[in-house]
Amino acid sequence: SKQQNCSIGGGSNVINTMKKIIFITFLFFLSINSNALAFNCDLSKFQLGKSLSSFEKEKEVFVFGEVLEGINAISIPIEFPCKETEANGTLISLFFIDDKVVRIIFENSIMESKPLFKIANTVYKAGFIQNQKIIDKGQPEQYAIEKNGVYYLYADIKGINENKGKFFELFEIVDKKYEDAANKDALKMEAQ
Repeated sequence: SKQQNCSIGGGSNVINTMKKIIFITFLFFLSINSNALAFNCDLSKFQLGKSLSSFEKEKEVFVFGEVLEGINAISIPIEFPCKETEANGTLISLFFIDDKVVRIIFENSIMESKPLFKIANTVYKAGFIQNQKIIDKGQPEQYAIEKNGVYYLYADIKGINENKGKFFELFEIVDKKYEDAANKDALKMEAQ
């Protein structure tokens, strides 16, 4: 009889353990699923060197035009290619020289969960590493990496004083060989 009571008591421990394992497994799959939903979006079109002809649909819907001599641009909300993501509210700006994408800028001032940092590292494999000391001090995060002739730039700027509570997150991808040309044209425009 004692042995039977032990096995029944042991059985309830097994059941409780099983419930915990099922619950933990459920949470694990839920977190994987929510992470997959966050970037369940194809951003492969948004690459340096892509042809302007790859963006015909976008040109029909959004304003496309020359921003500096020889440089055209279009800005697209991330919801256009992605529908529903953690990065909702992000604006993607593409800059073209000779009908090729030479600069991509992602701007976010809506979602505080730093979705652009995640996009930079998961989609574009930028390799940014957060500096926790800067984050803990509430200072602006700014990172830059150059790989294979491409600049990857990231900034997360928090408001201070009258702008406290506001923020601006930016992720930029720039083809290094066109960076100088764009800067020279911008300087010429400022001088006029």
